[in-house]
Amino acid sequence: MVAAVRLIPLLTYVWFLLNFVNAILASPIAPSFGSTESHHTLHARDRSGVIINDADGGVVVFNSQTQQPIPQGSASDGGGSGFNTPAVLWIVLLFLLGVPLAVAGIRGWRLTLGVAIGLSIAVCSWAAFINTVSSQGFPDIALDGIVFGFFVLGFVLGLFEFARVTGIACLGALGGLAVGMRIVLFKNGLIVHVFFVNWLIVSACAVVSLLLLLRAQRIGIILSTSSTGTFFIGLGVDLAVNQQKGMSRGLRFLFDQNTSHIADMLSNSYTPPLSTKITLGASLALIPLLAFIQHKIFRDPFERNPPDDEEIDFDPSSFRNTLEAIGRKSRYLSKKALESRFSI
Repeated sequence: MVAAVRLIPLLTYVWFLLNFVNAILASPIAPSFGSTESHHTLHARDRSGVIINDADGGVVVFNSQTQQPIPQGSASDGGGSGFNTPAVLWIVLLFLLGVPLAVAGIRGWRLTLGVAIGLSIAVCSWAAFINTVSSQGFPDIALDGIVFGFFVLGFVLGLFEFARVTGIACLGALGGLAVGMRIVLFKNGLIVHVFFVNWLIVSACAVVSLLLLLRAQRIGIILSTSSTGTFFIGLGVDLAVNQQKGMSRGLRFLFDQNTSHIADMLSNSYTPPLSTKITLGASLALIPLLAFIQHKIFRDPFERNPPDDEEIDFDPSSFRNTLEAIGRKSRYLSKKALESRFSI
């Protein structure tokens, strides 16, 4: 019965994750700029409801229903540009979260669960904003402030006992998502040029990670913390090396399906540099190593609730026996004290 009750939040989170992915899949889908479709044509987008005209060398997006142009803007994701303030904030935050999770995630207990819930809420809020913002865009620093605010809210909730099961479920899903996203970011324009297939891969990794955590909680937690931590460390390193042209661009390409960003996505596709591919591979390779190190160093269970105080036995016979034992001990100590005092 208890196992069934604990299973409900995990299944609820899987349901929420799949519905979130389905909402993304229903969003406009932009093909890569280097697709087999020739230029100088009108690309009808039945599913997205837009028409892309690149006959003049530039990308113009039309609403297929009204035939009116859709205003286009830059596909900003709050990551900033170069090493400006938002970019540096992201790099610092990624290392602050990634290193503790990767090397000591299972030791963090409620701190780890707080981070897991905070990250889950922050990722959902970030994806919602970039997919709904208008062509005028949104200041990076303002978007970062909102996303960080959601993270803090989730982190605080994760510190309480009532959020423990939800936090563990979030942690398992994040570990799988971190693996799946790195897999699909390996190739130009994502690993598969059919958008929803990439999300099927990412979702499958999340579900497998959740099932592993449900089957063997300690192993699942160690692998999930190592996976999430190495993902953040890798993203931080890549931002420092390639700025917004590496993993950051790939994540934008994976998440952003805003119709106001189609022109930007077509004109500036995702082409990971060699250093990004090395970072992706190295961060994946570190997962089992760091998981093994955590397992060997931190032997204590993930939950460290103090044991309940032992109940006092008020049985009369037990109480009488205890008093007799105390009396015998007192007489013995008194006798030894007298012997030592009067001995020569």
